[in-house]
Amino acid sequence: MSRTWNGEVVWLDRGNGRWSVVILVPETVRKLGGNALVRLSNWRVPLVSRLPRGQVRYRQRIGVHRTAGAWTAGPVYAILAGAGGGQFIGSRSCFRDLMSVARRRNCLMYVVPTNAVSEDATWTGYVRLGYRRWLALPVPHPEAMYNRIPTRYLERQPATVQAKQILRSLAIPMFNPDYFNKAEVYDVIRAAGLAQYLPETVNQLAATALEQMLVRHRAVYLKPAGGSIGHGMIRIDHAASGFTVSVLKNTSCKTFSAPTFRRLLQMIRQERVPGRYVIQAAVPLLMWKGRPCDFRVLLQKRGDLWSVVGKGVRVAGQHTITTHVPNGGSIADATEVMTKHFGEQSQAVDQRMDDMLIRCAKAIDAHYHYALGEMSMDVGVDDEGHPWFFEANAKPMKFDEADIRSRSLVGVLNHLDHLRQAQAPLTTGANRRG
Repeated sequence: MSRTWNGEVVWLDRGNGRWSVVILVPETVRKLGGNALVRLSNWRVPLVSRLPRGQVRYRQRIGVHRTAGAWTAGPVYAILAGAGGGQFIGSRSCFRDLMSVARRRNCLMYVVPTNAVSEDATWTGYVRLGYRRWLALPVPHPEAMYNRIPTRYLERQPATVQAKQILRSLAIPMFNPDYFNKAEVYDVIRAAGLAQYLPETVNQLAATALEQMLVRHRAVYLKPAGGSIGHGMIRIDHAASGFTVSVLKNTSCKTFSAPTFRRLLQMIRQERVPGRYVIQAAVPLLMWKGRPCDFRVLLQKRGDLWSVVGKGVRVAGQHTITTHVPNGGSIADATEVMTKHFGEQSQAVDQRMDDMLIRCAKAIDAHYHYALGEMSMDVGVDDEGHPWFFEANAKPMKFDEADIRSRSLVGVLNHLDHLRQAQAPLTTGANRRG
């Protein structure tokens, strides 16, 4: 029989660099275990009803469980962040929101930079004390981890590669292992038999391929295969004389004219950012208040099954070629947009989109060996109600819609719970603190 109580995990500073960590519970609970030690992930810490001497540096509620005479506390989760900046690099507002949900669920959650991940029994993690105040603490290993390394550059650093190797050796489950590559994802979509949802796409930018695409389509996009939020994207439209070229860099969009195809190629060489590009046909999108719009959709796993958490609409800004809000786009209500365009058929169109989303998520997840727990997708819908897959994002940005944001935070914690429960209990590497 299992019982659970509300306890506290407390860090005490005893001076001279000495720390003590205890689980604080009411006296009636402590008496059940005598002078018991509690397993806190890979640690064993004292179960006490009165705090020992020492300055309390941090404390928070945590679940305390007794099963078949054994005491455990937890769960313990971590957010993997980039190394640098004196502490760690990442979206602190995202970390703050997620840790707040974890506290309400009696979970210990901390942030750990990649260079603090080691084979040692104790790591250095960070907890939030208040506005711009983060405290470094000795922490046990997490029982599951959420990867929120904020950039592709940091994801490729040696410290990150080594951290992931250590996590595998310690059998600590982590979800969202890496960033996606557009060309690779498009290949996955095709291989899964879902090409009908993909605008015509060529996975390599070459003059001959571009010329042929411009013969077949009135407009095409050149997209960096490893890009994000549209940086480096180029749109090419047929014009009365030659082509109109729109280039998006650092949230600013500039437009040029190219009278000939040769001049177009010269302009692309001048304006492209380093790295591989794909060519993709521009498909007609739904219009909202005179401007094209698409859908930003969040998907998360519920156990091992993918689920649509929520949809938002992003409307293109003036003089820009994407709908991203940082690039001047705006937000609209998904239900309102669908109802305006499709009326009584809006639910059927929405269901077709959901079917596509789930099938694409399953295919991408399988390609990444089922190591994903969430992703966002950019999806277009045409006037016929056909959904189009534009791209998937491995590290979704914070959604502006409050209801989607709230559900997303709960979903992350739920998936961490799932990974923890699927993992065999730790039986080695115990370390007594106190």
